[in-house]
Amino acid sequence: MSSEIERAQTFVQRLLANPALQDFCALQREEQIIQFLNANSAQLAPTLTAEPYFPGRSWRQTFGILVQAIFEVTNQLLGPQLKSLVSEGISFAFVPFLKPQGFRESQLQTQIEGFLTELLRKSDARRGFTGAYAALEFNAVDRYLDEIFERKSYVHFELTKVQRLRMGRDEIGAMVLATLLLKPGIYALAGSDATAGEERVAGTIQSQFAEKVVEALTRRLSLLPEQLVRSAVDANISFSENRFIEATARIAAIFAARCRNYHPGMRADRGADTPDKSWLSIARRNYRFYGFDVKMLDELYMIAAENGW
Repeated sequence: MSSEIERAQTFVQRLLANPALQDFCALQREEQIIQFLNANSAQLAPTLTAEPYFPGRSWRQTFGILVQAIFEVTNQLLGPQLKSLVSEGISFAFVPFLKPQGFRESQLQTQIEGFLTELLRKSDARRGFTGAYAALEFNAVDRYLDEIFERKSYVHFELTKVQRLRMGRDEIGAMVLATLLLKPGIYALAGSDATAGEERVAGTIQSQFAEKVVEALTRRLSLLPEQLVRSAVDANISFSENRFIEATARIAAIFAARCRNYHPGMRADRGADTPDKSWLSIARRNYRFYGFDVKMLDELYMIAAENGW
C-alpha cells in the first residue's frame, strides 16, 4: 500500500469515527462523508493538497483519492454484512412460488452476492443502493407489513389481488425485501451516470429503459424468477407514469427513499411529529415529484400515526 493511500485511509477513518455517524449504516456513512468533502472543498483543499497530506496534488485528484479510500474502508464492512444479509437476512423460500423448477437457494444466494459485489464497484450504484440497504439493515419494513396484513386494506389488496401473489405474509414480505436488495440493478446496464439521460423525476427511469434492464438482468440472474427481477427494476419507475407497476416495487421505492437518511436513534421533539409520520406527510404532498403511489403513502401514514412511528 502506498503512503498516499495510507494517509487517505487514515484521514477517512478519522472522519468515520465521528460519533454523529455511528448510528448510520456503512453506505449512509460513506455518503455523508462524500457530501461533507464536497460541501467543504473550499476550506479543505488548502490543507489537504499540502504537507502532510497530498502535496502537489490538485483538489480534484485529492478528492478522488479520498473517495477511493472511503470505498475501500466501507467495503471492508459492507462485504461481510452483504453476505450475511443475502444468506441469512432474506429467505428466498418465496422463489418456488414464482419459479417452481430447479430451486437451489444456496446457488441463488451465491449468484446474487456475486452480482451485487460486482455492481457496487460503480459509484452511482452505491448511491442508488444507500436507501434500500439502510431499509434492510435497520429492518424498517417488517413492522409495516405486519400492519398491512392485519388491516387487509389497499396495500394488501394490491399485493394479493392486483399483483396476484399467491403466498403468505412471510413470503410476500421476503419478496419486498429481495426487491429492495436488487433495486440498484438498473446500474448494471450502464456505465457511471449513464442512466442520467433516462431519468424522469427524482431519479426515476423510463419504462422503455427498464425493459432493457429486465432483459439483461434476467439473463445475468438466471436463477431468479423474472417477476422478482421486474419488481426490482420497476421500483425505479414513477407510478405516475406507469400505473401497472407491481405493489412490491411501489413499496420498495417508498422505503428506499424513506431510509436514505434514516436515523434509527432519532426521537421526535415534544409536540412534533414522529420521524416516519413526518417523512410520510411530506412524501404525500410531493408524491408526483417522487413517483410514489399516494394511496399507499396514505395507508403507511395512518399506520405510522396510529403506532407512534
